[in-house]
Amino acid sequence: MTSFLIGAALLVALALAFVLPPLWRSARGSALALLLAVPALTVGLYYAVGEPDALDPANVEAPTTLEGAIAQLERRLADEPGSVEGWVLLGRSRMAQQRWADARDAFAKAYAILPDEPDLMVEYADAQMRAAPDGRFPDSATALLEKVVAGTPTHQRGLFFLGAQRLQSGQPAEAAALWERLLPLLDPQTALALKPQLDQARELAGLAPLEDLPAAAGPSITVTVSLAPALAQQVGDGSALYVFARTADGAGLPVAVKRLPATGFPLTLTLSDADGLMPAQKLSMQKEVRVLARISKSGDAAAATGDLEAGAVTLAVADGARAELVIDQVLP
Repeated sequence: MTSFLIGAALLVALALAFVLPPLWRSARGSALALLLAVPALTVGLYYAVGEPDALDPANVEAPTTLEGAIAQLERRLADEPGSVEGWVLLGRSRMAQQRWADARDAFAKAYAILPDEPDLMVEYADAQMRAAPDGRFPDSATALLEKVVAGTPTHQRGLFFLGAQRLQSGQPAEAAALWERLLPLLDPQTALALKPQLDQARELAGLAPLEDLPAAAGPSITVTVSLAPALAQQVGDGSALYVFARTADGAGLPVAVKRLPATGFPLTLTLSDADGLMPAQKLSMQKEVRVLARISKSGDAAAATGDLEAGAVTLAVADGARAELVIDQVLP
């Protein structure tokens, strides 16, 4: 049983690492991918890995790595190829590892067993797109998404991905129409994350942008950024200012970020949940954050040699919280 529990824990951690944090993804990597819960994941592992009591710890080596846990799952699936839960878990695990072709093949096995499950069809379509050499939805993936939206008109991921496919294929008006159907189904924060993509589709279609959505509720942090006079001449016309908040340990993507022209110092701005990259990892969910500022000479978000930076300030997340940053360092 020890082997089962360790393997299950590793696979749950991996599956949740993929399914839970990225409620939305960037547009080119599939734009924004709406969160799918993992229903009865423990039950799925039970069927995928086998009955715990049937595993003899004396004879079964417990996996100590994620790859080892996945290998154990693959061996179980070789013996029990009819386990749709096992194939889905394998597909999600391979997606988490960005092994797109392996994920596509695992979801194909699950789809062959359970061909009419909307969530599975969307995950399979997503994997097909990611595995495609050109990063586009193949016809088979498009057909799956169209079937999902036709049968379940309020399926959030189905609406989103079909809109992304329409935008890819040069049909921005159809993309906008699909995302406008999706917008009222979303919570306010997720709707705010979708709106820039929707406005882009409307612009390409020759349509006016939608009215602004109400700002998401939650605490905000006021940040004042100054630039050391000695560095002022190093700021060029193409430079951009990034101000962002990270978790207290600095792990993962920023929980809030703003990009502004690198002019007009000192300047004051506000960070809130509306500036989040991942609605599953919000500013309001943090007790403390590290607030940083950087001037990118290239304008890109990635730090590079020669960029100008301020030292991080750690503060509690609460309304009225303030941080003062001075950009006085040059990245080596």
